[in-house]
Amino acid sequence: MYSKNLMKKCIFILMIVLILSVLVSCSSPYKNSKYITLSKYMGVEVDYEEIKVTQDDLDREIAIFLDSYAEVVVFEDGIVQEKDIVNIDYSGTIDGKPFENGAHTDYDLEIGSNTFIDDFEDKLIGTQIGQTTEITAEFPTNFKDNNGNISDLAGKEAVFIVTVNKVTRRVPPEYTDEFLGSLNIGYKTVREHNQFLQQEILRYNKIQTVWNIIVDSTEVKKYPNTVEKRVAMVREYYEYYMAYYGYTSFNEFCIDSLGQTEEEFNQTNLLSAQEGVKQEMISQAIAQLEDINLTNKEIQDGYDNYAEYYGYDNTEDFLKEYDKESLQSSILLNKIMEYVAQHAIIINNP
Repeated sequence: MYSKNLMKKCIFILMIVLILSVLVSCSSPYKNSKYITLSKYMGVEVDYEEIKVTQDDLDREIAIFLDSYAEVVVFEDGIVQEKDIVNIDYSGTIDGKPFENGAHTDYDLEIGSNTFIDDFEDKLIGTQIGQTTEITAEFPTNFKDNNGNISDLAGKEAVFIVTVNKVTRRVPPEYTDEFLGSLNIGYKTVREHNQFLQQEILRYNKIQTVWNIIVDSTEVKKYPNTVEKRVAMVREYYEYYMAYYGYTSFNEFCIDSLGQTEEEFNQTNLLSAQEGVKQEMISQAIAQLEDINLTNKEIQDGYDNYAEYYGYDNTEDFLKEYDKESLQSSILLNKIMEYVAQHAIIINNP
C-alpha cells in the first residue's frame, strides 16, 4: 500500500522533469549510448545514514496526512495565524491622504499568499480577530499600475487601518487511535500508522538517493536537440504569461514574477532541460538493458495518478491536455527508479 503523499512527491518531481519531453531514439549497444555513458546502476551502495527517517520527516508526513482530513472552520475570535484566510476591511493613506484602490471592505486575504505588499500579511499574524489594528507597509520600488508602468505609489510608505472581521481556517483532527480507527485505512493505532509512514518515507528516500547517485555518475557525451525543444517550450510558456499580464520586456517580467533576471532564467531553464533529458535517457537505457516495459495497467494507473494529482475529475479530460508519449516516459522513469532501488545495497544498516 502506497502513501498518497509520498507518491505525489514522486509524481510532482517526475512531471516537472518530464512532462515537456520528447522521446529520443538512437542505436546499440544501448539506447542513447551516443549521448551518455551509463554508470553502474545495479547493486548501488547507499549508506543508511543518508536515507534514515528522522522525527522531522515523520512529523511532516503526519501533518500532511492530518491536513487531508481537516475541517474548514470560521473563527470570530482568537488570533490570526499563518495560512488563515482573513476577511478584512482596510483603508490606506500615504502622508495622511487616501490613495486610489487603497480601501476595501469584506476582502478575503490568504496569509502567506504574498498578494499584498511587503510585510502587510506578516504583520496581520498575531492580531486579534474582531479588532482593528494599524499596519505600516512600504510599496516595492518596482510597484506597477494597471497599465504595467511604474506606479506613483512605488517606494512609498503607507499606513493601513485594518479590521479583521473573521478568519477561515483548516483545522486538522487530533492524531489518535480513535481517529485512525474511524477511517478504515488498515491502520487502527498511531503506532501502526507511524510504522507504515516510516517504511514509506524510507522507501522514498532510498529511491531518490539511489537514483541521484546513478544520475550524478552518468556522463553526458552530448545533449540531443530534445534539450533545445524543451527550452523553447518553457520559454514560450512564460512568454504567454508575459503578454497576458501586459509586459513588453521579458527581463522585467522575470524579475517581477520569478525574482530573477532574464539571463538567470535562461540559465535555469537550460540546466533544468538538460537534467530532465539526462534522466530520461538513463531510464530508457536501463529499460532496454533490463528488458523492462510498461504494461497497459501500469500506463493506465499512471494516467489516473497524474489526473488525480492535478485535480481533474476524470482521466479522459486530463489526457486531452497532456501528451501521452511524455506521460509514458515519466511513468517508465518511475518504474526504473524503483527497479534500481530494489537492487541497491544498504550499508551500515543498524
